[in-house]
Amino acid sequence: MPLLESTYRNQSALASYCRTGNYRPIKGINKKNITQYRRLVFSIVDDMLTSAFPLAYGLVSNREWASLTKDFFSNHPCSSPQVWHMPKEFYHYLSTIRHPLLAKYPFLLELLWFEWLEIDLYMMADKIVPYNSIGDISTDALVLNPESHFQHFNYPVHLKNAKKITKADHSNYYLTIHRLPETGSVSFTNLSPALLRMLEILANQPCTVTALSQQVCSELGITYTDDILKTTTGFIQESLQSQLIIGFAPN
Repeated sequence: MPLLESTYRNQSALASYCRTGNYRPIKGINKKNITQYRRLVFSIVDDMLTSAFPLAYGLVSNREWASLTKDFFSNHPCSSPQVWHMPKEFYHYLSTIRHPLLAKYPFLLELLWFEWLEIDLYMMADKIVPYNSIGDISTDALVLNPESHFQHFNYPVHLKNAKKITKADHSNYYLTIHRLPETGSVSFTNLSPALLRMLEILANQPCTVTALSQQVCSELGITYTDDILKTTTGFIQESLQSQLIIGFAPN
């Protein structure tokens, strides 16, 4: 049933006050008590963001965190009806306005994005692909975990304590994040560019370890050798154990 125009107007005015602190008279509201609404709503928002971004929260000072969250709360009207999407909107807001703290912490956006990816994969809809749990690693085509995400960063936010990251760490870092089928927990794997390329190939279709090694060597202009195949096979074995690769293609 649609809201009455007056009800919608009053609700919007209350929401606007809770966000901005700018009060306009609202029928039926006691002005002396309305500040409690804003305090309670902001507390919920702050708790949500603190829980979503424990690494970022631990990096900045309490005053800096309060500045970030209050700016977001006051100036960004969240568009998603799903509360768990709020951390993503927080990331995009800071990215869009280029908050001054990003100059002090040049890797802060990547840190926020890394933490958001864990939430995103944990909450994502199930993706089902056919595969066999038992197979021959040397001959059978491999199946990548479909609940995975490839990522490139300029700072090692997935490898180092955030407080110890410096501008000297600026480089190229590659990783994949995946969700474990049975538990739903999220894991990440640091990768070389060559290994990431192998996973990108697997994301398109199942492939054998030999074919993966040969294709990547061809693309990179590297001579294919038994040592490369051995290294690739070791990576595949580790990926099967971690369930980054979930099994083998059905016959």
